[in-house]
Amino acid sequence: MNVQINVDMSPEELRRLMGLPDVQEFNQKVMEQMLQKMKEGAEGFDPTSIFQSSIGTNVDAMKSWMNLFGNFASGKSAEK
Repeated sequence: MNVQINVDMSPEELRRLMGLPDVQEFNQKVMEQMLQKMKEGAEGFDPTSIFQSSIGTNVDAMKSWMNLFGNFASGKSAEK
């Protein structure tokens, strides 16, 4: 049996469907802070320091999503 499903939706609709947060405002604030620091000529400024605390949790969340979709695609059930 071969089943094909085509879904026509915008990235915004997909983000909402998957329950992902809207990070546009966050991204805008991060960029403003980075640009401000760069304009001030802050010595030793590392742009990743602004959002360093969230990187670890985002990586874990991405791995979880990848595992979920991988299991779905391969027909495996969730691990318990």
